[in-house]
Amino acid sequence: MKNLIEAVLFVATDPVSVEEINRVTGLPADKIVAYIEELMDEYRRRDGGLEIMKIGDRRYAMQARDEYAELLKDFVKPAVDGEVLKTLAYIALKQPVLQAEVVRARGYLTYEHVRTLVAKEFITAEPSGRSKLLKTTPKFADYFNFPRDIEKLKRILGEKLSEGM
Repeated sequence: MKNLIEAVLFVATDPVSVEEINRVTGLPADKIVAYIEELMDEYRRRDGGLEIMKIGDRRYAMQARDEYAELLKDFVKPAVDGEVLKTLAYIALKQPVLQAEVVRARGYLTYEHVRTLVAKEFITAEPSGRSKLLKTTPKFADYFNFPRDIEKLKRILGEKLSEGM
């Protein structure tokens, strides 16, 4: 079963929860966590190009080690392009924010950006009067390795932007 868990982590494009692994393996949560911890230790001792990271409370992701990020960037297709990413950053900093405000700040292409970000489940867009109220999702926080707490997220993003990322 440990090999199956490793395969799940390898093929997953997003962090995987213990519950999702349970649906595939049928194993109890404590056994899944034990196997993942064994895998994490094996990858750490092997000192190879990959690692398994714990994301949040009970989610895990297999990824390339940070020291290879710059060398691998040409092989990775970003989840969203630069302009959409800027819109996402604006939403993350200002959330909850009305779509109308984002359109005023970022331009008419924001409508398409919002559709893309909702489809990727990085934001929610709930009707609010004649506009929509935009907020980031836990998937956004997990994907970009940010805290799920909105106030902590805003503080960290603000710090990164003031440092020039």
